[in-house]
Amino acid sequence: MKKIVLLLVLFTSTFSLAQENYKYAIVPKKFSFFSEENEYNTSSMTKAFFEKEGFVVYYDTDEFPSELANNRCMAFYVNVLKKSNMFITKINFELKDCANKIIYTSIQGSSKEKEYQKSYNESFRIALGAMKGQLNFANTSKTIVSEVNEKTVVTPVAIDSNNNETKQKLTAVPMQNGYKLVDSVPAVIYELLATSIENVYTAKKGTITGTFLKKNTGWYFEYYQNDQLVSEKVEVKF
Repeated sequence: MKKIVLLLVLFTSTFSLAQENYKYAIVPKKFSFFSEENEYNTSSMTKAFFEKEGFVVYYDTDEFPSELANNRCMAFYVNVLKKSNMFITKINFELKDCANKIIYTSIQGSSKEKEYQKSYNESFRIALGAMKGQLNFANTSKTIVSEVNEKTVVTPVAIDSNNNETKQKLTAVPMQNGYKLVDSVPAVIYELLATSIENVYTAKKGTITGTFLKKNTGWYFEYYQNDQLVSEKVEVKF
């Protein structure tokens, strides 16, 4: 019973962050692993991407408008992690809120190009491209859990949704606090966030939020639709 309650609390608190309404995006003029500003045009490439996604974008060195200067929480902040070696360039984007909490992590962009200009441009393009259309920071819900009654536990009957079963096998790409499930494009189909319960994740598929969990017959994405619990089987390789 306590596990169910904990899962509900984790589910609500985690996705309330992703549902904040951000107007601005702040991009570093110089990423931490570079020696020069906008090296290999990576900052300008990143700024242009978030502008196309509908955000008002400033470099971290710019003077902010008074609206943003007085409320830094109207923006999310772009960070890039580099995990390269001598053979391959690997980067991930992290988007953080004003409290420095991660609200989104991209899939890994990588390149085997030997020339730095080409390798960084390719890896940045892959990671940015995978985020296209995925930044659904619309303020659709602001549910706050202040108290949970452990005596009240609803046990719904799940509906097997074979029509909605994922036809292709997805690949799990690790991120700091869970996984991205991507197809062969690669495009992000599911976002999973780890819980304290083994093989149970809070999950998001487009605008649908639910739970991703392992059963005897495989992995399932479960969510509510018209007050009924829907269970979709998902083929995924971890």
